[in-house]
Amino acid sequence: MLLNVIHRPETGKNYPFYKLQQEYAHKLNLKITLMIPVSSLEDDAMVEEIKQYHRDFGDELALWLWRINKPEWGGNTPFWLASEENKRKSLEYALQLFRTKLGCEPVSIGSYLLDALSMKIVKELSPATTTVTASCFEEGTKIFHGCNNSWYLFSEGVSWGPWYPGKGHSFRPAANEEDWAGLVAIPHLSRDLVLAYEGRNDFFASHPANVQRGLANKGLSHDYDFNLVDQYRMQEDYNDGYSFYHVHVSPSWLGDNPNLQDMPEVSQQLYLETLEYLAQLRDQGEVRDMYMKEFGYWFRDNIPVGKPIVALGKEILFGSGKHYFWYIDPYFRVLIDSNQGGSIGDIRPYAGRFAAHSGPDSPMREIASYPYIIQSQLRSGAQHHSADDGARTTLFVLNGEEKLDLCYCSTKVAAVERGDEGTRVRLTPASLSFKNGLQIEIETIYEFYPNGIIMIRRKLVRTSDQAAKIGIQEYFKGCYGFTEYAEDLHGIILEVEGDDRKKLVYDYNSEWIQVPNGTKASASIPPIQTYISLEPAEGTALLAEAAEGHLFNPYYSLKLHYELSENRKEAVTCLTIRKN
Repeated sequence: MLLNVIHRPETGKNYPFYKLQQEYAHKLNLKITLMIPVSSLEDDAMVEEIKQYHRDFGDELALWLWRINKPEWGGNTPFWLASEENKRKSLEYALQLFRTKLGCEPVSIGSYLLDALSMKIVKELSPATTTVTASCFEEGTKIFHGCNNSWYLFSEGVSWGPWYPGKGHSFRPAANEEDWAGLVAIPHLSRDLVLAYEGRNDFFASHPANVQRGLANKGLSHDYDFNLVDQYRMQEDYNDGYSFYHVHVSPSWLGDNPNLQDMPEVSQQLYLETLEYLAQLRDQGEVRDMYMKEFGYWFRDNIPVGKPIVALGKEILFGSGKHYFWYIDPYFRVLIDSNQGGSIGDIRPYAGRFAAHSGPDSPMREIASYPYIIQSQLRSGAQHHSADDGARTTLFVLNGEEKLDLCYCSTKVAAVERGDEGTRVRLTPASLSFKNGLQIEIETIYEFYPNGIIMIRRKLVRTSDQAAKIGIQEYFKGCYGFTEYAEDLHGIILEVEGDDRKKLVYDYNSEWIQVPNGTKASASIPPIQTYISLEPAEGTALLAEAAEGHLFNPYYSLKLHYELSENRKEAVTCLTIRKN
């Protein structure tokens, strides 16, 4: 596993705790990137000390963009919320200060968020910069509510690990060299691959004090911190031996912080022990620590632009046994929720090439997230009242008049296979029991291909009645959005094809269309330039169906109907996501 540790040199009351962090790291001979705020560059004594750390220990000198306090540029505005003009002025000022005080170029630059416009300005003003901290993985609506509606950082739909940002939207992985913004991006922290999706993810990350905020320690006992490191080490098994872990803890968290229930001495000890564990793994040859710029060079040399990356998250705090599988490439980011029968709980349709940045001169304003077409945490999930379930996929299984939903069957990820042609994820079989005594098991396999296609295989692996015929409905219920609130769905075009071809333009009237011998059910979403379709991989479905919702059910749905039996044990559906 590759490791990057960042410290932020801060003046004032946080200075003693920054010095303590440095003492811990240097005793362990860890490579440290100093992400230097502008306020520290304006302090000559701090600058001299930073230079000394660089000379004595080799600490990397990097630039941190947070608040650049110039009233004429918008005052105390966070960098990502400034206008294009003020972003440029802020960066010009910070770069000039960095060059003058330190005598070099910042090869690495960090911010809580760097949008596509900011990256463009960085490349123009600082061509030597190669690596940036660009986002907090899945930090958005839940954090906003958890921070009393005061933390204006909406950055969902990005990678959990390093990526090549695209030019139009910095969260979208570049499709090729021409599409690439020219920087290697890393997340602000390494987040828990289960709880980042389910809960308030700023509690559960490679930040021991945040783990304390989430009450996942008991005094000096903090196994969770070590288990999270091991969760990321495990990703080597699925990514050709590559994984990355990132620690970035500001010194305020080691002091008398009002957000923590523990005394500062506890916070300090937990941070030290986390660094000690990482240093121990390094000494054992399990971890390789790098400066941020060093990692950027390594990534560029070893990970091709456009290469898919995956991750398997196993829940490590509550003992629930949940598995989440993440997949990302230039066409989409997808989350498979095995605890809900292998349903898709999140899709970000990068294929649509949605372009945006944040700031007062942007129509997105404070929202930098990449849009979703499914997000079952923000937009509900399994059925919660009436028939109005939220954005998700599932498989409905029918026997006579009874219909069961596969999402109520807990499964696990049984195997992950990677190859040049694609990624194959097999889940453990889901067991279903009907009221008439029929018992069956259905196995789900996902095959991800680097061209915007997902093959969904549903296989009947056991039945208690060999003569039984089992109806199944492959179900996709989507919308599009950025937060938990509904966007305007007017103008979405739904189509079905088969023995006939029918079209429906979304107008919130709860209308539906269907055709027998279905070959396709599709949705076209103009605002995010995205097209989605379900198609039988072979032959036809019994029925293809599409439906619009209403204002109390603001979604669209696509269905393909099949029948499974001893004579036909498998149904395969092709889910395609492409630019509209």
